[in-house]
Amino acid sequence: MDVKVDDFGWTAILPGLGLLEEFKRPFLYKWNLGGKKHVHFKRGIRIPIRPFCGVLGVAPAEGGSFEVMPPGRHGGNMDIRHTTAGSRVRIPVQVEGALFSTGDIHAAMGDGEICVCAIECAGSAKIRFGLEKKAGLSYPDFRSRRERTSSAGWYTTTGIASDLMTAAKESARGMIDHLTRTYELSKEEAYVLCSVAADLRIHEVVDSPNWVVGTMIPLDIFPNNPDKGL
Repeated sequence: MDVKVDDFGWTAILPGLGLLEEFKRPFLYKWNLGGKKHVHFKRGIRIPIRPFCGVLGVAPAEGGSFEVMPPGRHGGNMDIRHTTAGSRVRIPVQVEGALFSTGDIHAAMGDGEICVCAIECAGSAKIRFGLEKKAGLSYPDFRSRRERTSSAGWYTTTGIASDLMTAAKESARGMIDHLTRTYELSKEEAYVLCSVAADLRIHEVVDSPNWVVGTMIPLDIFPNNPDKGL
């Protein structure tokens, strides 16, 4: 029903985690959230704040103790940026009482969360529960509110390969190269920006043996955008 964030956020590159293995050194970027609708990045870039809970899950059917990652049929650390306030998420109950948990609040994130961090922050969430019997769900599903749009359009780089992860990596590398050249960001800053603002999308899967993956960034987050009019 509602997700609120505190005033401070952070995004980190953690070597060994994330999509791209070439980032070998830790990197930390701090954000001043401050109750605003947008948060400021380098070079006048502004990211809209759209908070959500990265973790939404029930206890898995198997007994024992489990890390919050990776997600599964029970939900968990799904990191779906579309599940903002006003969304409805259905998760198949695995054990008696469901034992629902939530947390991992993000102020903003791009689809894919490619550097393994969004804008991570403290905050609070108000959630209403219901029980739907015999729903027949195998995996979680959700209904979201209206998706974000970009008044200036989107810039997209693609990766095409017979392996999905390779295509995703090449697409992300293309976007990082574009951001460093066009907006004078460091590679680390560009990687972080992709993780919090760019969407990783599968564009095409039917022309075997190759996948087409795109990394899409909204152009209206940039001041005096040189890509306007494309």
